[in-house]
Amino acid sequence: MPRYRFVSAFAPLIIALGALLLFVAAATEIVPALRAWLGAGAPLPRELMLHTLIASAALLLVAAVLMMRRSGRRTEAAEEALRESEARMRLVANSVPALISYVDREQRYRFSNRTYDDWFGIAHESMHGRTVAEVFGDEAYAPMRGNFERVLTGEEVQFEFTTAEGGRRRTLQVACVPHFDPQREKEAGAVLGFYMLASDVTALKRAQEDLRFAALQLQHDARRLEFLAHHDTLTGLPNRAMFAERAREAVAHARRHEKTAALLFLDLDNFKLINDSQGHEVGDTLLKQIAARLRAAVRGDDFVARIGGDEFCVLLQDIAGPREAAAVAQKLVHELGRPYNVAGAELVSGASIGIACVPHDGEEVDTLLRLADTAMYRAKQRGRNGYEFFSALLNQDAAEAAALADELRAGIGRGELFLVYQPRVDIATRRLVGAEALLRWRHPRRGVLTPEAFLPLADESGLLVPIGAWVLREACAQARRWLDAGIRPCHVAINITARQLRHGALPEQVRSALEASGLPGESLLIELPESALRQVPEPLRQALAAVRASGARLGVDDFGTGYASLPMLQRLGIGAVCIDRRLVAGVPADGERAGLARALIALARGLDFEVVAKGVENQAQREFLADAGCRVCQGELFAPAGTAAEVEPVLRARLAA
Repeated sequence: MPRYRFVSAFAPLIIALGALLLFVAAATEIVPALRAWLGAGAPLPRELMLHTLIASAALLLVAAVLMMRRSGRRTEAAEEALRESEARMRLVANSVPALISYVDREQRYRFSNRTYDDWFGIAHESMHGRTVAEVFGDEAYAPMRGNFERVLTGEEVQFEFTTAEGGRRRTLQVACVPHFDPQREKEAGAVLGFYMLASDVTALKRAQEDLRFAALQLQHDARRLEFLAHHDTLTGLPNRAMFAERAREAVAHARRHEKTAALLFLDLDNFKLINDSQGHEVGDTLLKQIAARLRAAVRGDDFVARIGGDEFCVLLQDIAGPREAAAVAQKLVHELGRPYNVAGAELVSGASIGIACVPHDGEEVDTLLRLADTAMYRAKQRGRNGYEFFSALLNQDAAEAAALADELRAGIGRGELFLVYQPRVDIATRRLVGAEALLRWRHPRRGVLTPEAFLPLADESGLLVPIGAWVLREACAQARRWLDAGIRPCHVAINITARQLRHGALPEQVRSALEASGLPGESLLIELPESALRQVPEPLRQALAAVRASGARLGVDDFGTGYASLPMLQRLGIGAVCIDRRLVAGVPADGERAGLARALIALARGLDFEVVAKGVENQAQREFLADAGCRVCQGELFAPAGTAAEVEPVLRARLAA
């Protein structure tokens, strides 16, 4: 190489020097020949012309050599600049953290940078002349093949490619730009190859995935926070805030369209006892089951919410009237009263429901909730496991109710309460078999009041339990006097309220009354409201067993209206059932009531219950009941209710008319 450069550098000079020597030699010949020619005046000699041509050629050769040398220097400078540029470009290409390469039409590498070494451990010098498939393998090449074929048709292509070459999984963003032949740019096959740039976007993809996950998590958290702000976390039901919002919308809708809506306020019965005795985990499971029953028991348009520990609300929209609200409440009482299976144990927890209606009780949601809450407490005081409407008169007549309560308290002390008795007759034999004791209040100003007029007030004022104990003592004592007077057989029936059952003192009151009077236990029939026996928690079961242990018999009043379980009644030792007087009033004229009464009587007799029909007022009713299989009846047809002195002659006669 140095010898070549030496020769290439000095050869033109030698040629130019030789040409100059030739020129000098020709010039030395030209000058004498020219002088001789000029002096002689003869024709131009050939030698002169020849030497002139040689001299001219020598000059031209020198000029050509000088021009060639200058051009060579320029070419060398350009080549040196190109080499420096290529070196700089390679330096830049090898420094860029991306794959840079040029691939020809046969998809062979003609250039590749050093990043291939760093990322994949592939010596970039060894890639020259090798195909993409040969460098990366057929499996890695297969997903790229279609993109390379597209770029070779003249299309710019971008795609993502994931590879584990080099021991690390990378995601590459690849851009391919075709290289066109400048002379045939618009012709088919004008693409000579393509430039390929691949960037490692693994970290970017990971960051994008992290951001996407974070965004989804934020959305989930936002939805969760919004849900928690409007729902109860345990049951998934809407909470008080959401219920109030929905209730305001429903009230506004009812006001605009003159519709009726109702708010039902539910408080669970016996839940605190279950939660305290069984544990909070059992209590939480029970609340979930109760919430599920509530959702299943109402219409899709109705709205159920949990607003407190054991308190729920139901919003009834676009109902026909208060009667529909009552029907829904009765359904809820029935559904919630069915036993629950929690962790293999059977639990019972009914509900007391208060109802406030729109527009009857107002159009402010807060007021309606308060009124429904008040009505719910009245339902609890009336025996629980039932429902009550709020009456606007409750506030207006508060002073009068308070005064009447004071009068009742004073009347008890003055002995204004008394009992009347209505005989019961075996209609098959026409023999009198006993009487039902009925409470009355001889009010100084209002006259004789029936229990319906003052027992709710007694319940609210806490007087119901002591009044019930007095009724037991007085009725047992009177029955004992009749037995002593020779009136046999004779039993006395006494109605017990749900409040007396819940109070827990009934067994002791019965035992005390029987002992004090000396009345045989079999002569006392304790009649219980069927609605109070839909669910029988263990304390109530034990109390009823204690009553039976005293010798007294158990009966069910208003049979067929309280949805009590018949097997449950048998297990409790119920011996008699009383057909509701409202049902008896419709027979035999009302076919539906007649069919129901006949079915209830047949069902009760099939279970070996004694059947008593109350409110028998005419012969048609008596004949229907006798034909249906009812043996014992009471009502105005046989004898009106009267004091002990008024009824005693009828009992002594032993035979009914």
